[in-house]
Formats: sequence, structure tokens, C-alpha cells
Amino acid sequence: MQTFDDFATSYYARFAEALLGFDKGPLADVLAVFDGVIERGGTVWVAGNGGSAAIADHTVCDCSKGTHVPGVAPFRTISLASNVPMLTALANDISYDAVFSEQLKYYMTDKDALLVVSSSGNSPNVVNACEYAKAQGVPTVAFVGFKGGKLAEVADVTVHIAVDNYGIVEDTHQSLIHMLTQYMKARSQAAAG
Repeated sequence: MQTFDDFATSYYARFAEALLGFDKGPLADVLAVFDGVIERGGTVWVAGNGGSAAIADHTVCDCSKGTHVPGVAPFRTISLASNVPMLTALANDISYDAVFSEQLKYYMTDKDALLVVSSSGNSPNVVNACEYAKAQGVPTVAFVGFKGGKLAEVADVTVHIAVDNYGIVEDTHQSLIHMLTQYMKARSQAAAG
């Protein structure tokens, strides 16, 4: 067993390697999807399970409040994971695999986009949501880890953190939103003068 100090050093070394080593090319495509939603006056719907549900909720704060600049069109985002009564009703009455796709059927418009977050890339409810949105012609973005899973094949844009550690994948996924939204706010501030 490693000492705590050695474990911490190893964890952060692997995290730094993940941050620096993933393919950053798709991030420009994610930004383009976000910009398109803002231009259309739409909403980015966000979904994930467990830690990825927490990332979905955190994403709403960073995207909507964190990018806001007075006089600039807002970036509307809504987490499909945050309405517990809706989630439990859908899970109970239909199935847990449908908790996100059913909400998209109720709310999504052709101005919107979907961001799904899944370390495995294989959670049936996020895969179903991605497939539904894509079938409606709505842009889809997936943040995945491990081997990428089915979402890496389905989503229009995929950011893949090829690490077999949930914590490091989730830490990196959250950093993607921080980076993108801080860039978006700085860009808006620069344009506003």
C-alpha cells in the first residue's frame, strides 16, 4: 500500500497527464455547438448519472451565470438530472433508461443542443437521450472517458478522456466546462469593450 503522500502525488500526476494528453481538437467543435445555440436563442440540455449528474448541474451554473455579460445574449442551459420529481416519476412509470429522452420529448426544440456526460459512455439513459436528440436533427456533444463507449459512436462531437479512473475522468470533464465558459465570457467581455 502506498503512503498517502505517494498516492496523492500519483493521482495528481495522472490527472495532469490526462489534462495535457487528451485530443483538444473537438473542443472547438463543442464551442461551435454552444455558439450556434446562443445564436438561435436555444437551450443546451445536459444529462449525466452520479458524478456526471453533478457535472450536469454544475455546467448550468457555469454556462448560464458564468458566461453572462450585460448586453450579450444569454447562454441558456438546463440540467435534465436536476428535477428529482420528474426523474423519479419517469423512472417509476416508464423506466430509468428513459428519464432523459422523455424530458427531451417534452422540452427540446430545433434551436437546442444536447450535452451528455458519461465516464463509461455506455449508460443507457444518456445513450437513449443522445440517440433521440440526434434523430431530431439536434446537435449532440458527449464528454466520455474509459474506452468512449457507445456515446463516442453516436454523438456528433465527442471529447474523450481515455483514462480508466472515474475521478480523473470526472475532474477532467468538469475542467472542460470551466475552460470553455471562461473563454466564452472573456470573448464576450472583449467584444463588449
